[in-house]
Formats: sequence, structure tokens, C-alpha cells
Amino acid sequence: GPMHGMGRGQHMMDSQMMGRGHMMGSRMHGAMMRSGCPMMGGSGDTFTKGRIAFLRAELAITDNQKTAFNAYAEAIKDNIESMRGMHQAMMGARQADSPVERLNARLGMMENRVASLKDLQPKLEALYKVLNASQKKKADKLLTGMGCMM
Repeated sequence: GPMHGMGRGQHMMDSQMMGRGHMMGSRMHGAMMRSGCPMMGGSGDTFTKGRIAFLRAELAITDNQKTAFNAYAEAIKDNIESMRGMHQAMMGARQADSPVERLNARLGMMENRVASLKDLQPKLEALYKVLNASQKKKADKLLTGMGCMM
């Protein structure tokens, strides 16, 4: 069920965060990259711009919806930066000497992630509110999930 799946995902993060092996971290990083969340390298900005252009075209954003969409697009960019920061912090946390330092690093990462999602939420809500029924149907498919390209 859903809780079981969350447990496996949590285990992956715990394993990566606690420094229990490079393979787990590599698998997690690879999954994040495949899910449309490039966190490193110059291609991330190009990917983000392309994804935003794709969403604008697929949703057929009108002039009246442009302000809400642009605010959402900026939040997407900020969300990507948050994910990049989280990735860097994960790498740093692996080097922490004590479990207390590792836990503190993890708490900081999670707090930053929650703040980023809380910033994204009202912008997504404002955009969704101005979409017509056809656009909402597309948005329901394109804007789902908790990934960075939400």
C-alpha cells in the first residue's frame, strides 16, 4: 500500500543520509534525475526553461492567465534551486562526524524543502483557479506529484 511504499522511500533517504553506502545515494540521485529533477550542472537551467515552456504551451496559457502562470513559473525555478541546495546539503551531511550533526543537517534540509513547497502552493493554487475546465484537466495530469517540476 501507500504507506509501505513511503517506508521504502524513507529507508532510501535514511540510508543515503546516514552514509551507509555510496550505491544507495547514487541510485537515489539517478532516480531524481530521471524523474525530471536535474539538480546539478548547467543543463538544469535549460531543462527548467524547457519544462516551463512546455507547460505554458500544453496548458495554452492565455494573456489573462499570464500573471498567474509567470508567478508559478518563478516558484518552479525556486523549487529547483531548493532541490539543488538539498542535494548539496545531503552530500555535506554524509561527511558529518556525529549522528547529531547528521540529524541536524537532515532537519535543516527538510525545513528548507517544506518552505519551498509552501511557497509553491499558493502560486499553484492561483494558477489553477484561473484555468478553464479543459486546462484544469490537462493540469491534473501535468502538474501532479511531489517532484521538483510540480
